[in-house]
Amino acid sequence: MLIRRLVTFPAIALLFALTATVIIVGCGGAVEEETVVPTQAADTGSAPAASPTDTPVAVRPTNTPVLADAQPTPTQRTVLQQATPRPTLAPETLQGDLATDRLILVIDSPILQSPLDCEVTGSGVVVYRMSAEFMVEASRFDGSYQPMLATEWTISPEGRTWNFKLRQGVPWQHDWGEFTAQDVAHSMGYYTNPECRASYSDYFRSDPGVEVEIVNDYEVNLHMQLRPAVDFVYWYSGHRGIPQSSSAQWNQDCPNGEADYGTTETGVELGYCKASRDKVYEMPARTGPYQFVSFEEGVGWEWEVVDYDHWRIEPDFSEIEIKDVKEAATRLAIMLAGEGHIAAINRTLLQDAIDGGLEVYDSSVTANTTFALFGGLFYATGSKGIPDDVSTEKQAQLREDYNIVAARDEEHPWNIPGETGRLVRQAMNKAIDRDAINEAIFKGAGGRQWVSTLAPELPAGYNPEWEEKWDELYGYDAEKAKELLAEAGFPNGFSFRLPVYTLSGVPEMPDMTEAMAAYWKEIGLEPQLDPIEVSAWRNNYRGLDTDCCVYPFRGPASAVDTRVHFYFSAERFFRAYSSDDIQENKNKALRALNESEATALWQKVTDEIFYNSGTIPGWTLPVSATVDPDVVAEYIFLGPNNGNYVYLEYVKGVRE
Repeated sequence: MLIRRLVTFPAIALLFALTATVIIVGCGGAVEEETVVPTQAADTGSAPAASPTDTPVAVRPTNTPVLADAQPTPTQRTVLQQATPRPTLAPETLQGDLATDRLILVIDSPILQSPLDCEVTGSGVVVYRMSAEFMVEASRFDGSYQPMLATEWTISPEGRTWNFKLRQGVPWQHDWGEFTAQDVAHSMGYYTNPECRASYSDYFRSDPGVEVEIVNDYEVNLHMQLRPAVDFVYWYSGHRGIPQSSSAQWNQDCPNGEADYGTTETGVELGYCKASRDKVYEMPARTGPYQFVSFEEGVGWEWEVVDYDHWRIEPDFSEIEIKDVKEAATRLAIMLAGEGHIAAINRTLLQDAIDGGLEVYDSSVTANTTFALFGGLFYATGSKGIPDDVSTEKQAQLREDYNIVAARDEEHPWNIPGETGRLVRQAMNKAIDRDAINEAIFKGAGGRQWVSTLAPELPAGYNPEWEEKWDELYGYDAEKAKELLAEAGFPNGFSFRLPVYTLSGVPEMPDMTEAMAAYWKEIGLEPQLDPIEVSAWRNNYRGLDTDCCVYPFRGPASAVDTRVHFYFSAERFFRAYSSDDIQENKNKALRALNESEATALWQKVTDEIFYNSGTIPGWTLPVSATVDPDVVAEYIFLGPNNGNYVYLEYVKGVRE
């Protein structure tokens, strides 16, 4: 029975896969995702490598890698966030003709828009996800790994090489041939080129850095260049990873292959055929069930189902349109007028949507975390935390990259080093009534968050002792907040800039930001609200130019290693809080092959952030999709992965 959560937004019940080890190996061909893969004791036995095949077989119900003589076996943290029971569609709903064969999605504008991987950030993937496919899929029910363009995968004992067997017989759209290992190598070269702007491209480019070895047409080895990467499949899968693209299409203007690729203006090799960019942009070839029709930036997208039997799925809808609409009220009006079928609607407007006959589906799992960050907390100096398993030249480069305190343009009270800055940050946290904001803006849907970006439902990095310290360090107390400001030397408060914008998945972000500003005014601070295009602010946070401001943000509900990589690493182009101790513990954790060892190190990282009031924790949230029940019979989507509103190829339409 389809689960439809309408008004009350109860907390999502999550069950975790409690397996002894959690590196996943996919095995087999096409699978029906609706089949429940039970959690059971891990099978630690070895298995012979299967030759590539197109014969559908069941996925092995195990999270254990196939290894020959690994001692100890590399283990990876849990990724499952099982929603229960899994919704199923009543058979009678699938009879008859569709009410419409054109599905319309209405969303807020992604930060960057393009049909090309390297020209969008994570939120922009939604606009082409129905066309793209990954090596490994993230199940729309619980996030578990499922075979996609790879049929199986294994890790080497030292954790530095991943082997992938590829699915045979998968055609590229527009007659660009068959998917092979050459496409895997090309896709990695394109995604790691020095000009790529995709959110997670630097993971594959530099840490751990990936080199592709082609074993044969249907098998590749991916070698980690900097360190072991036992969690690599998460980054490479539909959770975050690299949509595969056609090497033949991209190489059409480089007849000599790599010899024609060229370099950047600074002389760095590109790694792909940039000369073909415009031709690929006009009609990108993918392997998914929908192919590109048209795109107009700021207006929308059109897609149509491929004209052949797709290897994975036959979608209900022959066409998909994505409408790009900034204003939440306008999105609601479009839905009420019957001109949209799935939409992102602010929770404050959901009752209006329900009163108008629409329904609300929540994501399968907790999807987002929303919060605010203190700009300019750049405390890493490079005095420690430099990996010792890299070259002397690389170590020197990292020391220089880590220490950007000297380049700080502005020093504000919250980023003053030491106890002064900590007291200010604690005061600003204690000034916020999170329960009131949750009820007024998120309609009670928000779950507790202890450290910005971390979801307690994924336990690594979470410390139960934080609950005892919460009221003291973060609990709402305006008078205590004023005392802390005076103790820090700012009894009369101070003024600061507060950018206001929306990020996908949290359409209420401007309201949240304004509410925080109101609470800060009550303790004598003077936040200056600055409405800004998020694309403009992106230049600030990606350029480490956030000293000026406190600013809102959101991120996917993902495991601790992914969050520390993105927000708290001193080598990143985006840093929320960095320090030498975080670098030391993070680098050790990333190199640990054993999950329990890594977890203890992640705990040191998150404890430092929590006890130093290093962020402004907000709430964990599902992503809510407003749907037209006269058109959409079923929409099941995971939520935390790129673009939020993905898995559109699985949407079931109402039949008459």
